[in-house]
Amino acid sequence: MRLGSIFVASALSLIAASGAMAADAIVQEPVPIAEAPVFTWTGGYVGIQGGYAWNEAEFDAVFGSGSRDFDGGLLGGFIGYNWQVGSFVFGVEGDINATWNDETFAFPGVEVEVGTDYLASIRGRVGYAWDRTLIFGTGGVAFTRASVDASAGGATFSEDQSYTGWTVGGGAEYAFTDNLIGRLEYRYYDFGKEDILGFSDVELNTHTVTAGFSYKF
Repeated sequence: MRLGSIFVASALSLIAASGAMAADAIVQEPVPIAEAPVFTWTGGYVGIQGGYAWNEAEFDAVFGSGSRDFDGGLLGGFIGYNWQVGSFVFGVEGDINATWNDETFAFPGVEVEVGTDYLASIRGRVGYAWDRTLIFGTGGVAFTRASVDASAGGATFSEDQSYTGWTVGGGAEYAFTDNLIGRLEYRYYDFGKEDILGFSDVELNTHTVTAGFSYKF
């Protein structure tokens, strides 16, 4: 009888221990791991930029023909909107920049000063994103205004002429935070040819390199 009591007590102890372990297994749950939010390029933005422009003017005038360079700095702003689809980013952007590039050139019997007042554009953008890094291409319509002052034989002639052309280029952007984005961009502009002063056809083209920052909404 004593041996049977010991057996029954041992069996009851084992059953109780198994029940406790089963209860512990049911109560314990895995701790969820929070996933880091994925950055998206979708949204509007506004920014500032500065850089340098290399300009070339080709003259075809009564006093001679040829080409001259007039280079200088630029400073301006831009505004746009992006849509992200998977890793691809599509957008539209406009920018306007003040320019400082006046130069004076001497032709036989004539002195000519050439410069532009601004560069502006409205463009589409297409890019590929690796999380916070975006590589993009851009192109669209471009605008500028050139001024020409000519002096010959004591007489002075001046005129401002607006140009409409096209621009194409590309660059890279990086999102330092969810709102602050830095960029580096190259662009080429072709403005074609316009008549200035009634006796000179002036053709303009420009290369620019700019760096800037934008705030994404």
